Formats: sequence, structure tokens, C-alpha cells
Amino acid sequence: MQRGMIKPIINIGCQAIFKLMFAIASLKVVAFYVGPSGMAVVGQIQAFLQILSAGASSVTTTGVVKLIAENKIPKERALQSSLVLLTAFSFSFFLVLLFTNNVISDFFLQGEWSRALLLLPLGAFFLGLNNLFVSYFNGCQKYNEYFWFSVITALLTTLATCALAFSFGKSGAIYSIALAPVVAGLCVLILPARFRLPKLNLINLDIKTIKVLLSYSFMALGSVIIVYGVQIALRDYISISGSMAEAGVWYAATRLSDIYMGICSVLFSTLLLPKYSSQENSDLARLVLKVGGAAFGFVLLMIGSVALFADFAVFLVYGDAFTMAAGVIKIYVIGDALKCLSWVFLYIMLAKQHVKFYLAYEVFSALLYLAFCVIFFRLYGFENMAFGYVVQGSISLLAVLIWFLAGKYKTSQSDKKDKYDPV
Repeated sequence: MQRGMIKPIINIGCQAIFKLMFAIASLKVVAFYVGPSGMAVVGQIQAFLQILSAGASSVTTTGVVKLIAENKIPKERALQSSLVLLTAFSFSFFLVLLFTNNVISDFFLQGEWSRALLLLPLGAFFLGLNNLFVSYFNGCQKYNEYFWFSVITALLTTLATCALAFSFGKSGAIYSIALAPVVAGLCVLILPARFRLPKLNLINLDIKTIKVLLSYSFMALGSVIIVYGVQIALRDYISISGSMAEAGVWYAATRLSDIYMGICSVLFSTLLLPKYSSQENSDLARLVLKVGGAAFGFVLLMIGSVALFADFAVFLVYGDAFTMAAGVIKIYVIGDALKCLSWVFLYIMLAKQHVKFYLAYEVFSALLYLAFCVIFFRLYGFENMAFGYVVQGSISLLAVLIWFLAGKYKTSQSDKKDKYDPV
């Protein structure tokens, strides 16, 4: 490992610990006020926010970091183009929801919370703006600012969530999904000058830079819509075929999974992408085998830890009303382990810019996830539904392993033409 990577990895690890604590605190407060049935609503609204924020943030993350780090154009040009696109995306999302919020509410939220949906584009804008600041610090290698800005933003979001829930109860907890990022985003604007963006001229725009940023956006947005769209459809299916309480328990379990898998994702990407990018052919194959062995030990530890502490974690975060979530997550973690093993090979697609293979894998896995979870729900009930994720994870791992063994990871001339990796 290069010495220059040590500081960013430590930075990310410390951030992950703080964000984990803040996320658990927010979950505990929200779960207390909304209960199992309300958590189903939280899950649906949160998923819609994730789709919108991923769309908005797709023009403020990877592309901005690369443009600034390469230093081929002035960083102000990259930032101003990103900010304009962020504003345009967020406004377009608002217009779409203005005419569809009631329909979405009828389909996925039992006809309620349509006003909360209208606030989501505002929350998505400030989440995207937060990512723009982080991308600027990252691209300029200002790691101290990167660390403190991320931690402060996460803390402010948690405090805003708690304040809204304490003040307005269940309604405040649900509306905090959209409003907490807004409060945090406004507060960070008054931080000292070292945490601010350079002055930008939003009138003189560079079309070429905008096209580069959009090349990242469209592919990433398509993947996100599929992944989170499947989660929305699955929770809706559970609420109709089972109950709102079961849908809430499912979200509670998968939300805990999202937290620890999010940390794993950051660590995997930080460690694997630079290494994979610098290796080719047989050298890459040997590296993958070494990483695979280490990952296998890691996932065994992960499964054992979740099996041992799941009951305590669910009680600590959610309380007695969510006891069933512990049983779900003990099964669900096996699927997460298979996903981590898939990442060993999947990150080759990202490092070598095999964008089409990557997106095909995402679509394939998401549809399998939905299909097998529904099948296991119908045949074996809600308690065993998570085994559908285990089956999907096994098939997806086998598919990406076959892709690797067939030598598809070798960079071809056509792949090299994909200059911009949107993921």
C-alpha cells in the first residue's frame, strides 16, 4: 500500500465510526416515534430521497473529483458547472413530483404524506451541495477539511432529525427525512472560510465540462433507480401481501445492513480501486486471488459478529417492537457476505471501466433480488423471506466469478474508449 493512501484510509475509517454513531442515534429516535408500521413509510420516503439525491449528486461527486484532481481545467469551472446542473436537476425533480406526488402517495404510501414527497427535491439539492463541498476538498486533497466537514454535516443532520421528532412527534420524524439535510446544509454555509467553495461565476458556463459531468450522471442514475426502485416495490409488496408492520421490520433490518455495508463499500473502494487500476492481466489475477482470500476471512467474521450481536443491536436501536428484525438480519447478513465477495470481482469492472458489464450486473442482481424475495415470502412466509437475498447473492457471485474466469476483465481497445467512468 502506498504511504499516500494511509491518511485517506484513516480519514475514511474515522468518518465511518462517527457516521455510524450518528446514524444509530437517528434511527433510534425515528423508530421510537413512528413504530414498526411507520418505519415502512420512512423506508419508502427514504428510498425516494435516495433516488433523487443520487441523481442530483451524480453531477457533484466522481466527475468533480477527477476534474479537480487532474487539474486540466480551472477548478472553479468544474464547480460552477456542477452547481448549475445540481440546481437544474433538483428543480426538474420538483416539477415531476408536483404533478405526480398524489399518484406516488396512492401507490406506495396509502394515500398519505404527499406533501413530504414535495420536499424531497429540496433535501436532494442540499445533499448534492454537501457532496459538492466534499468533492472539492477531496479533489484538492484537503483531507482535514474533508473529514471535519463530513463529520459536522452528519452531526447536524442527526441533531435536526432529533429536534424535529422531539418537537412534532411522528410527523416530525417523517418530515425530517427531507428537512434534516436542508437544516444541516444551511448551517454549514456559515462555517469558517476554510470550509467554503471559491467564488464562482454562474453566468459563464463551459458546455464541454457540463457534458463530461453528464456522462457520469446518466449511467449512475439508471443504476440507482433500479436498485432503490426494487426496494420500494418490495416493501410495497410486503405491506400489501403481509402488513405495514412487517414492511417496517424489513426496512429496519435492511437499514442496519445498509449502515455496515456502506462502511464496507467505502473501505473496499478505497483499497481496491487504486490497486486494481494499476495492475493488468496475470498480475491483476494474482492480486484478486489474494484479495479474495482476505475477503473470505472478513465475511466470516462479519457473519459471526452479526449472528452474535444482532439481538442486542436491534434492541438497542429499535426497542422491543422490532424483535423480528433480529431474525431477519441474521439471515440477511449471509447475502451481504456474498455481496462483499462479489465486490472482489465487481470492482475490476469499475477499475477497468467495463461500464456495460457493471450496469448489466446491477440490473440482473436487482431483479433477481426482487424475484427470489417475493418467492420466499409466498412459499415460506415473512420470517424466511431473507433467504431470497441469499439465493440471489449466490447466483450473482457465480455470474461475476464466471465473468472473471472467462478473462473478461482484460482491458480491450473498445473499453479504453470509455474515457469517463460514471460510477
